[in-house]
Amino acid sequence: MSLTELTGNPRHDQLLTLIADRGYMNIDELAQLLDVSTQTVRRDIRKLSEQGLITRHHGGAGRASSVVNTAFEQREVSMTEEKRAIAEAIADYIPDGSTIFITIGTTVEHVARALLNHNHLRIITNSLRVAHILYKNPRFEVMVPGGTLRAHNGGIIGPAATAFVSGFRADYLVTSMGAIESDGAMMEFDVNEASVVKTMIAHSRHVLLAADHTKYHASAAVEIGNVAQATALFTDELPGPGLQTLLKSSQVEVVINVREEPQAG
Repeated sequence: MSLTELTGNPRHDQLLTLIADRGYMNIDELAQLLDVSTQTVRRDIRKLSEQGLITRHHGGAGRASSVVNTAFEQREVSMTEEKRAIAEAIADYIPDGSTIFITIGTTVEHVARALLNHNHLRIITNSLRVAHILYKNPRFEVMVPGGTLRAHNGGIIGPAATAFVSGFRADYLVTSMGAIESDGAMMEFDVNEASVVKTMIAHSRHVLLAADHTKYHASAAVEIGNVAQATALFTDELPGPGLQTLLKSSQVEVVINVREEPQAG
């Protein structure tokens, strides 16, 4: 498996991996490492920057902006199988009768779908998209806060949302994040969304992190906490050695779940 698998194009995946690892590379370096012409590299950079996966610079390319997240529609169709596998593992971890915080994002929407066969759950979520998945189950109590509704992802933010979630003590928080730094810092792109997540972390008995391997190489600007605060990390690949050491020393359970490919023939 490649490090990204975001594009479906092996050369584009390799280019993304190189930039994720090094932060910035010039066109000549990329052409040499990818064994293609500089014109091909320029075309690749243009296409990937238009998708929000990297930042285009004069003479080269760098990591995607730590301020602007990849478009929600793009994230909906990227890493889909990995997200489903992670979601199934999280759903298996959560017992019936639990009170759960669920945040905003494409990964946690997969978790919401995976929870539909559970019984007697109380879910507090600041995502209308998550609520829409779950509310039809008569065995669930689904609660959403007031606040400002975001058009691009169905998220509810603002002081009213933060105050609402602070009134609960959840058994589990299910959340993803924009990025995980090598020192364990969990990062998000939006300070308003981060405020709600931080409150949920503070009011949860168990924090369950959903992170496919691209989160280890992404960049975001707003810190929401540290993986050391988590009960478990659900992922499709182990992170780097430094982060593995931190997870082990903090007694964070790491659950790796990879969706199996169908057998041919």
